[in-house]
Amino acid sequence: MDCSAKVLGTGAATALAQLGSEALLEIGSDRLSREQLASVGCYNFVAARRLSHLLEQLGVKSLKDVFEHVPPRDLALPHLGVISLAVLGAAFEVKKIGGEAPLEAYVRRHSPKVVTFHSIKAQVKRIEEAAVKTRRKRRRVA
Repeated sequence: MDCSAKVLGTGAATALAQLGSEALLEIGSDRLSREQLASVGCYNFVAARRLSHLLEQLGVKSLKDVFEHVPPRDLALPHLGVISLAVLGAAFEVKKIGGEAPLEAYVRRHSPKVVTFHSIKAQVKRIEEAAVKTRRKRRRVA
């Protein structure tokens, strides 16, 4: 990208130049830049930031830790959708985790049947709603 300091100003040109190389996606000890994500065709930078924040709350150690120990159903969180999951797949691809189809390998690792993330989120929502109904019934009886 042309970041001419003469046109944009030194501060803006420097800030834009740094954006490409600074860590955008931070998952435990792994840090990926815009350039690294773009190298595998991922340009969803807002979703990458959201994914970083949500996985930080889960306390994961690295992308490999996510791949091996965090089932997709644990990622069925508010504000984490299919775009964020696609970013996770891109991150696996950058780090060469999961082979040729890292997202499928990730889902298959945690479930014998590959299902869409939308289906996983819908199932988690149904389970949570059933739990709420059960708690309400118990309160009425008590």
